[in-house]
Amino acid sequence: MKPTGAAAPKPDADPEPDPVGVPYPHRIGFSEPHRHGIILGHERDYTALSKWLRAVTPRRAAKPVSLVAEALTSNAHQHTLSGDPGGTVRVVLDVKPFLITIAVTDCGPRPDSVVPYPRLGDPRLAPLPGLHLVDQIAVYWEWDWANPGAGSGPLTIRAKVENP
Repeated sequence: MKPTGAAAPKPDADPEPDPVGVPYPHRIGFSEPHRHGIILGHERDYTALSKWLRAVTPRRAAKPVSLVAEALTSNAHQHTLSGDPGGTVRVVLDVKPFLITIAVTDCGPRPDSVVPYPRLGDPRLAPLPGLHLVDQIAVYWEWDWANPGAGSGPLTIRAKVENP
């Protein structure tokens, strides 16, 4: 089979722009059956996230995936424009046979703040486990900016969790 030359989609790429006027939370549709997404509003009520995660995550991986997704979503709300009125957080799962990728994208840094690079820091100073929890559960995690080189704009953190 000859390669088509088309690059494989990133695990957190949207198939189409976010629909305007649709209330949050709402699901994102993907053509691949192993990909699932949801967009949450700025409210810090994670009931819809929890229900959605239970519906799309294999049962044996549900607890670690939920812990990681909720920690990253909470961090997005706490540290970025996602937690301000009008803000959103996009969560995308890519469920493969051995690994589940959790990609959480925020709305970018607040204008009056220092750009918040994701880092572990001192766990004794953190009120919530956040990235320390992600670091303990995930096989691997990474982050990148929507505007590479500028260190600004929406930030996506991806964590890979075992799918036993």
